[in-house]
Amino acid sequence: MMLQGQPALVDRALLLNELRFDPDAIYELDRPLLLMPGDQVHRQGQQVIVKRAAGNVEAPAGRWEPWCWWWRLL
Repeated sequence: MMLQGQPALVDRALLLNELRFDPDAIYELDRPLLLMPGDQVHRQGQQVIVKRAAGNVEAPAGRWEPWCWWWRLL
């Protein structure tokens, strides 16, 4: 999933293992993240924030990794 600036509102169920915020970096999650319709995802500094439709807020664990196409092609 690629996010750009504004919080993204999820319109269907998604199971993610990484989030891409810009062309050069991705946030690799430590474990898969299940997003349900109505959830919002955004970046706050170096942390990813998930605001659930029910109102609770989560910060899934993960790490920033450089993104490079030739790494993905190997």
